Amino acid sequence: MTGGGLAAGGSWRMLEALAGLTGVRVDGQNPVAWMLETAQAANISVIRAFATGVTPELTLQLQPGVYNLPALTALDQLLDLAAKRGIKLTLILARNWGAPDAKTNYASWNGLPVDDFFGSPQARDDFKAHISFMVNRTNTVNGRRYRDDPTIFSWNLMNEPRFFGNNSQCHINTPSCTATLQSWIEDISKHLKSVDPNHMITVGEEGFYGLNSPQNSHNPQAPGAQWASETGQDFVNNMKIPTIDYAEAHVWYDNWGVDPVFASNWAKWHMDDARSMGKPLVLEEFGKNVTSQDPAASSVRWLASTPGLETFHLQYRCLHNHQIIAARNVPFATLFGLFNTSLQNDDVLRGIQYWMWDPSLHNPSNPGWANYSQDQVLTDSSTFKDIILPSARAAAARSRKAVVVPGCTPAAAAPAASAPVAATPGAPAPQVVNAGPGPAPAANVGAPAGTAGRRLRGWATLAHPAAAGGGVGTGMKR
Repeated sequence: MTGGGLAAGGSWRMLEALAGLTGVRVDGQNPVAWMLETAQAANISVIRAFATGVTPELTLQLQPGVYNLPALTALDQLLDLAAKRGIKLTLILARNWGAPDAKTNYASWNGLPVDDFFGSPQARDDFKAHISFMVNRTNTVNGRRYRDDPTIFSWNLMNEPRFFGNNSQCHINTPSCTATLQSWIEDISKHLKSVDPNHMITVGEEGFYGLNSPQNSHNPQAPGAQWASETGQDFVNNMKIPTIDYAEAHVWYDNWGVDPVFASNWAKWHMDDARSMGKPLVLEEFGKNVTSQDPAASSVRWLASTPGLETFHLQYRCLHNHQIIAARNVPFATLFGLFNTSLQNDDVLRGIQYWMWDPSLHNPSNPGWANYSQDQVLTDSSTFKDIILPSARAAAARSRKAVVVPGCTPAAAAPAASAPVAATPGAPAPQVVNAGPGPAPAANVGAPAGTAGRRLRGWATLAHPAAAGGGVGTGMKR
């Protein structure tokens, strides 16, 4: 499409919620069904989600080529529910930060230190085999093969692929780590594009600049500190290759110790780079911690943990909203403002995805509140109502007027393999086993709403920002 925009967001514990692990129900239905209905009503068009487990209780790939049926079924349900509500998904194929379904697993399966994952031929082969399995999976709910499902907006190779900060070799020989990660991105994206030509691919990285990049001084805390370049990322080289369809970057106020002025400049620098590449840019992940910074918030948690104390839940929400207005709204408004201006000017910033939206977190009595609530954007908060909603509505209005690029339909996929794809010739075929826990029955997930997903349009074959739609979304993290 030309002239549109994508307003999106990032969520957490989606598969776990569908599998019933959080024990939370909203309006009598699974919280994911509630979340998707709320997103649809809010014009949030894309949700970034892990196609993995994110808690130890729900691993998707147990061993190389051995898959957990409940996790796969929950992912099938997520795709089907999203399709029925007209929501697209950016699916993340692996995690960088901790188990399950992370680079740690691939390294350990091959007897390697964790950061050797990126350079190991066998670890790469195992990951390619996983990718082949995923794109060729047939959804058990609606019968669609993943690679042919228009509900999938795009794939992330991994959430924030990079070398860990304690990797001394990347400190001693940073260019070597940069070259290794570049090779991994090229190799893995080429494989993914070969087995799924229908969907867009992007990396999933923060967007740091390499040590020898002309933009190195733009990194957070640079030039005094070089930790960002030592991650191995090199934004321009990572994103400009032909198997990456659009550029993306993350912004982390608290993790990086930066302010809204830096965040605005960071986005503008990446917009400049995307413009030079002729690719759209998505600010794929950013958030602002609020509740953990205020001791008063912690003081009500133990009170609110007792069932029935609705008064304290209300007090907590009032306190939470006060913190949001004081601490979160300016950082969010800064980036959403850039997005709104970019859409108005038909510039390269075509999507924005905030962190986070956990469908099971509504008040301090919900499981996981103490661990995750500092990042949660509640739908009755000022941030959601006053910043996210107006941007999402404006993006949706522009997208409705957008012109579909001629010929922007799914390419013919390669013939399906007659047998599951193995990691290497002679390796065992993938297996699916029931390692528990079981997802909620389909009848309890939520009543179907709307129509099935449409054929891929708009961003399916992006090569230039003029071909881009845009919008607001939410995404899953860590």
